[in-house]
Amino acid sequence: MSHSTLKWLQFFAATGALMLIGNAQAAQSSCPDSSTIKVVSIQFSAGEQEQQWSGEQLVDDYSGAEGVKFLGAAIKQGADSETKLPYHYVICNYSGKGKDDYLSLSQRFVLPPVANGSGWNENKECTNSNVTDCAFELMNSKGPAKFTLPVQK
Repeated sequence: MSHSTLKWLQFFAATGALMLIGNAQAAQSSCPDSSTIKVVSIQFSAGEQEQQWSGEQLVDDYSGAEGVKFLGAAIKQGADSETKLPYHYVICNYSGKGKDDYLSLSQRFVLPPVANGSGWNENKECTNSNVTDCAFELMNSKGPAKFTLPVQK
């Protein structure tokens, strides 16, 4: 393969990769379906804030997540305790049969989640029991990535 052919192949590969990256503006997402939740540990805490104790019991086969149902979700923003930098997160709430059978799952995101499903209200809360009605997107606020083509020699 000649040197100029190799240069053109590199050029087209780079251009294609940049176009793919630039067009990825939003990614659809939602809370996990309740049937996929598995209990992997039980966490405990005691004491005051300055003298906080914490513990965790790992479990292999625990039925604590059986029968939980999706309650809803919320889009929130927080600040990292060490760096003070803001972050975005979605919290997903589930409840079980008993009054104490309640659990929450959350995930942090660099990009701000945007409510996309039909169940969201103006407070960025979704109280619909259908996971797909609480769908959200991760938006790239800058739009497509700009790029310039390299000068050909």
